[in-house]
Amino acid sequence: MMFKTLVLATVLLPSIAFGQSSTSRSFYDSRGSFAGSSVTRGNETSFSDRNGRFNGTAIRNSDGTTSFYDRNGHFTGSVINTTPRR
Repeated sequence: MMFKTLVLATVLLPSIAFGQSSTSRSFYDSRGSFAGSSVTRGNETSFSDRNGRFNGTAIRNSDGTTSFYDRNGHFTGSVINTTPRR
């Protein structure tokens, strides 16, 4: 029971302390098998594979770009939205 409480505190307290909610998503392959998940908090999304292993992060920057980092924190690329804003 203490372990569950510790896990909940570790996951929930940072979100509560910073007033951020989180959004979780699950991903499935073409056969309908679970492929991985993501958790978004603020401008940062973390991705994990089907085994729960952390795979990387995407961060939305204030200039409209998104930066991608691998599981070791190394920058792997970025994207810029080129669609005109309305």
